[in-house]
Amino acid sequence: MSNNEPESTLITTPNDPSTAANPAYPDIKSLIRLFFVLLFYIIICGIVTGLLLAVLIGPHVKSPLLDSFLNLLSYVITFLLIIRYAVKKIRQGSPLNFSFNKIEGWIVPVVVICTLALVVGLERVSDLIPMPKSVEKFFENLITKDVFSILTATIAAPILEEILCRGIVLKGLLKNYPPYKAILISAIFFGIIHMNPWQAIPAFFGGLFIGWIFYKTQSIIPGMIIHATNNTTAVLFLFVPRNQQGFSCLLGAPNYVILCLLSVIVFVGGCYIIHKRISTRSPT
Repeated sequence: MSNNEPESTLITTPNDPSTAANPAYPDIKSLIRLFFVLLFYIIICGIVTGLLLAVLIGPHVKSPLLDSFLNLLSYVITFLLIIRYAVKKIRQGSPLNFSFNKIEGWIVPVVVICTLALVVGLERVSDLIPMPKSVEKFFENLITKDVFSILTATIAAPILEEILCRGIVLKGLLKNYPPYKAILISAIFFGIIHMNPWQAIPAFFGGLFIGWIFYKTQSIIPGMIIHATNNTTAVLFLFVPRNQQGFSCLLGAPNYVILCLLSVIVFVGGCYIIHKRISTRSPT
């Protein structure tokens, strides 16, 4: 797309009477409701998963692989249910479109490199909140090296969460609010649905980046790539000795600081390239 093309307006004017009278789904109020419906589905699917485990193998027998498989199944069902709920709430007569729009090939390596740079910078952000040993143990059991946990993190989550958070939520918010506000609200929602502060804080900042990329490209494909790159990086560290998990542990403090500075330069440079080469398009 030519750099000389004028940027088109992505949203309708907030003062437009038709928009105010019949806002797109979701607005802030309906987004809050959507969160609690998601919470309800998570609880119900979690209870069903626990009952299935008890029935299949008994309450006193542990089967990590079966546990991971049921967690994957529960996760997929939960998000399919909440996506179905959101789709039904979208104004009738609007064609169903999750924004799987084609992107130019050069975008893929740029967003991957930007994501890796962002991962480096955000690695220690969650450490600002001390993690209790019980919570640390919970995460160790939740994210393991078996195939089903890896599939959940690297494939299921990037696809389903991007359909919900960008293909439905952000797409609707951009029709109701200015871009900066819509992206901010969607990033907050994206962080909150992780249900814990240690994942929510990095998810919020990642959500800002993915939201901006969606705003520029009007496609959830780059967001899926960013999401998968971030989660795959986390999964790869599972195969590293525990005392070396993370860039700071691998490199040591001085080298990690240098890497962080380089990451900032790379991230800013990548965002500049995206900004200059992509003119914002109208929603489809």
